[in-house]
Amino acid sequence: SSGSREPGSRKGVELLRKPALLAKMPPKGEKAEKAEKAEKAEKAEDKKAEESGSDSDGSERAPAAEKEKKAPEKKMDVILDSVDFFLGKLKDSIGTRNVQEIHKLYEETYNQVKKDHYKSKRFPSVDSVAEQISNEPLFLILYKELYYRHVYCELQVQYDDRKGSWENYCKLLDLICSDLQDGDELSVALPVVWIWDILDEFVYHYQTYCTTRSKVVRSGNDTLMQPYKDNPEVFQTTKVLMYLHQLVRWSKVEDYLANKEGGTGAAFTDETTRYIGYFSLMQLLRMHSLLGDYHLAMKTIQCIDLGVEVPLFYKIPACHVTLYYYMGFAYLMMRRYADAIRSFSEILVFLSKISGVNSKSYQFEAMVKKQDQMYALLLISLALSPRQIDDSLEKRIRTEQQWAEKQARLQRGEELCFEELFNYACPKFVAAAPPDFESMDNFNAQEAHQRQVKLFLQEMRQQQFLPRIDSYMKLYTAIKTEKLAQLCDMAPDALRDQLMCVMHKTSQKVRTKGPPLDGESQHCSEVEFYLDGDMVHINAQRTEREHSDVFLEQIIKFQELLKKMKANTVAEAEAKTLAVEADAKEAKKR
Repeated sequence: SSGSREPGSRKGVELLRKPALLAKMPPKGEKAEKAEKAEKAEKAEDKKAEESGSDSDGSERAPAAEKEKKAPEKKMDVILDSVDFFLGKLKDSIGTRNVQEIHKLYEETYNQVKKDHYKSKRFPSVDSVAEQISNEPLFLILYKELYYRHVYCELQVQYDDRKGSWENYCKLLDLICSDLQDGDELSVALPVVWIWDILDEFVYHYQTYCTTRSKVVRSGNDTLMQPYKDNPEVFQTTKVLMYLHQLVRWSKVEDYLANKEGGTGAAFTDETTRYIGYFSLMQLLRMHSLLGDYHLAMKTIQCIDLGVEVPLFYKIPACHVTLYYYMGFAYLMMRRYADAIRSFSEILVFLSKISGVNSKSYQFEAMVKKQDQMYALLLISLALSPRQIDDSLEKRIRTEQQWAEKQARLQRGEELCFEELFNYACPKFVAAAPPDFESMDNFNAQEAHQRQVKLFLQEMRQQQFLPRIDSYMKLYTAIKTEKLAQLCDMAPDALRDQLMCVMHKTSQKVRTKGPPLDGESQHCSEVEFYLDGDMVHINAQRTEREHSDVFLEQIIKFQELLKKMKANTVAEAEAKTLAVEADAKEAKKR
């Protein structure tokens, strides 16, 4: 995919024949031909009018004047020299399939141009770029992708932007799917990070379209609702899912992940195709989570390479975060708290150790927010199923006021705190189907979100007394139910119900290896007990860390401490040397 290719090669000619690509995009030279024909027709009409002596009659001049008014010249945006240079280089690199140069332009130049010139305004219109730079179809599709993404990130989005974004994604994905299905070399050669951003934005635009549509319907404004009524196919859930499934199927990425040596073509031989299919799996995980189907969400990533030394998701930090966020959230909603805690802990520890993320990228802020959201979900999981976590995470939770305060409230069983953290950290759920525009009486724009909150709080209420009961049972080896009920401030019969609940809820499916949905049922509490009449017999289990882990941890801490002390000593010595030299110079002057 990274080999060079001349713009006028056979593949370039085949690209122009793709019907999906040229559905609404004029080929090269069409504008010039139309303008020339219109000019000739206008001259012929003027000549005919002069010959028939129509100039003497003022009524004959009116149609010509009306014609001129109806076809005013379209005002073109001014393209700055630096932007012209960027777009010119991008066009040439796309034409020659220079992936390395495209990556540099995309990650560095594009972000710098946006920061310097278009922070609060739109990029030049597509018509202006087509007129002044190039009307090459593939270049314009990719330019539109950048154009609409900037609008969504920084500016006020209009309905025409949403529709235009959808139509552009359809052209691009139709082209890719067509190439994959035919077994051809991909018409588009892009860096891996841009492929991820395209698919990530595709699902994000779908999510915001559904959310905005619900808000517009709730407002009851017929003028704003009309475009949504007239265009039901725009960001239709089934079509979005269809595109993602097609990319997965035709890329053969699932076959590749199952057996990397057991096939030919597509993902087995082409890296770009492999990542297109792989990232589509991630977006399917996200889509099903937004729709509230967590089991299906986890099923889509059954073949993901979690067990290998260097999985494909390491390539893009945003992909790594997306996978673990939605996987951890799905575990949380499926009541697999041990797996949720492990998922959130792994990614948070990883994020605390890396620094290679492009801070200029629009994904950077989203990743920082996701990190905070995962801390919130980790606190919820720990409150519902207490266990040991990594020392670095525990230290941050304990030392940062916002998390320490939230943890204390959760341990007290405050339902409001559970709800606040869930609302902050959960995905932005959407309804799978559009609203019924003919019957708006019982419409609830927040129905999808409220349904998930209700399910979570229902589960939380069933478990809110469990940590408290556990904490008292740790103090005894045997205790009467009546005494334990007094300690827990509840009636003996209610305590028996809660103890049965403890037995049920502390039994969870835990994954040790294999696909995400695999696992064995385990007792996930520090306390085991059984009832014998009115007595509760308790066997407290404390999980002890291995001696080697404790020694290694302390060695690392002392090494870091010695480094700091050495650095301070060197700094002090240098400061003293400078001071002595300064004193010597001063004495010499005197």
